Amino acid sequence: MVGLVCLASGCVYFNGVYNASAAARNGDARLRRGAESEAATFFQTSAAKAETVLVRHASSSWRHRALYLAGRGAALGGQCDQALPRLQEFLLVPDATVDDRARARVALASCELRLSRVAEARARLDSLTDMGNPDVARQARLWAARAALAAGDRDAVTGYLRDADDNVLPWELVVASLSAREYVRVESLLVQRAARKDYRDDVLRAVRELWDAGDFAAAEAVVHAYETAGVRDAARAALHFTIGDLNLRTGRDSLARQHLFAARTLAGRDTVTAREASARLGYLLLPRVTTLREIDTLVARLDSTVRRSQYAQRIAERILLLRVLVQADDATGASVYLAAEVARDSLRAPSLAKSLFLRIAREMPGTPFAAQAWYAASLLAPDSADAWTAHIRSTYVSSSTAAWLRGEDPSTRPDFSMTPDLLTLRWNDALRIWTDSVRRLRTAPKSNPKSAERK
Repeated sequence: MVGLVCLASGCVYFNGVYNASAAARNGDARLRRGAESEAATFFQTSAAKAETVLVRHASSSWRHRALYLAGRGAALGGQCDQALPRLQEFLLVPDATVDDRARARVALASCELRLSRVAEARARLDSLTDMGNPDVARQARLWAARAALAAGDRDAVTGYLRDADDNVLPWELVVASLSAREYVRVESLLVQRAARKDYRDDVLRAVRELWDAGDFAAAEAVVHAYETAGVRDAARAALHFTIGDLNLRTGRDSLARQHLFAARTLAGRDTVTAREASARLGYLLLPRVTTLREIDTLVARLDSTVRRSQYAQRIAERILLLRVLVQADDATGASVYLAAEVARDSLRAPSLAKSLFLRIAREMPGTPFAAQAWYAASLLAPDSADAWTAHIRSTYVSSSTAAWLRGEDPSTRPDFSMTPDLLTLRWNDALRIWTDSVRRLRTAPKSNPKSAERK
């Protein structure tokens, strides 16, 4: 009987509500420190745990508590579509505590602001800025400041953040400006903070958001400001690594090299940042390789500790996929075509991709991929593009690629529907082999250096 009672009520609490509450407390602790990005992860966990109670135990006596945790967690975790119905239902609960109701209203207002319902959010928050609970009041004022920024009412921001001390206020303004996407203001505030050698991890978030917004110059300016100010080496290393990685992802290899080299130098030899920066620097030579053998030579030159870095392991898995495709027993050319696309798009090795496309075009001229391979290669070799596209028009007259080049409808050609089917078939075959291989590599037992020495 006791076991049945546990299953009916107590276990609901311990398995769902208890874990959701614990995650929410961790989130609140980070909010008090101003670490919102870290807090969001805990709130997402809180929401997920509470959702299990709502789904599996819809009539439980813990439903109201689960609604609160699921709604607030989802809202502060940035999952507003999930949060809104939960919060709205919770706010109809008549016996909810004053503090829980206030926290739920702040969470609801945060979603209203994210959904551009600025006036509604600000009105709701204005009624909460003088709450007796200091944590609730602080969060309400912070979100109200963001709402004011979104409404263009910059003069109100300082009033909302009036209780913040001199060191906290500028960072609250940075966070509020980021949430309102006031990126010019973000850059200005951070350059001012850099001049005072005032660094927080919020700078990394700001650099990423500036970059994602397409304001590359502003992101570079923030990093330069902190470099010039001479903040501690670890902070400068983190900044250079972050923007170096962002430059690398967008093909700005020259700038990436400068920042990654600085990151490695500042981070010190035996740090994760140094190893990850070294891996990225090592693989910056990938765009020049033309064969798999050259890739093997490049990898062999890397230090063994660098090869164990997360970035190097990701690249190694992509190289493995490339190798599986190149070595496939496939006379259609589909596997090599897919390998070329992996080289071009995943490995950022255009020279290797071009050589693979040309391998199809020259060694498999009778396959349905020959015309496409000539065209794909032409996009990677501008000097030869005119000659190669002319070759397509004259040699592969009936292909969908030639039809497209002539301005005709390519869908009327037989290879138009044939080639996608072949690509899908060969991709699925290769993916099965690759997945099994990667799984074995990831679960392979690590060697013990000490036992090796004893042998």
